[in-house]
Amino acid sequence: MPQETTENLAPQETGETGAKQVPVAEAIKYRRRAQQAESQIQQLTEQLDQLRSDVAAGSEQLATAEAQRDEARAQLTVTENRLAVERLLSEAGVVDLEAASTLLSERIDVEEQLGPDAIAEGIEQLLVDKPFLRAASTAPLPPATASERPDRPTTTGQLASAAAKAAHTGDRKDVAEYLRLRRQAAIA
Repeated sequence: MPQETTENLAPQETGETGAKQVPVAEAIKYRRRAQQAESQIQQLTEQLDQLRSDVAAGSEQLATAEAQRDEARAQLTVTENRLAVERLLSEAGVVDLEAASTLLSERIDVEEQLGPDAIAEGIEQLLVDKPFLRAASTAPLPPATASERPDRPTTTGQLASAAAKAAHTGDRKDVAEYLRLRRQAAIA
């Protein structure tokens, strides 16, 4: 066996422990491995910190999105309730929808989730308290009155004179009279 020189060996601890001498090449190898391991630990630590900050940013974005979702749901609920109120008010025969909606919003909270029964009950109570909101029950209108018809059929002479008068004056009344006489002549 070749004898190792003291230059190729790492310093030896002398004492009662009886430590071995390690060659310098191996000591350098171990030192490089330790340095590589330390740099990998540092890189992994940086990556972990980056991931933690990404998770924190994602959590903030999620919280913001959830808040926006909740706000949109609340707006949707209000819109649905207002549409239901307007529909039920028109079905109930309310004349002034805007006034009735305003008065009804004082009685029920349209920003809460309401069922059609709760809205209908509120409308009923509103119409009992404020009957002027409901359309007055109107009796059927009498039939239209007919204009007086002449007893004798129109002659072509009357039609010609009415046409000439309407053409000469251009007055609306004269034109209307001419057209009336013409319709009567067509009917007869």
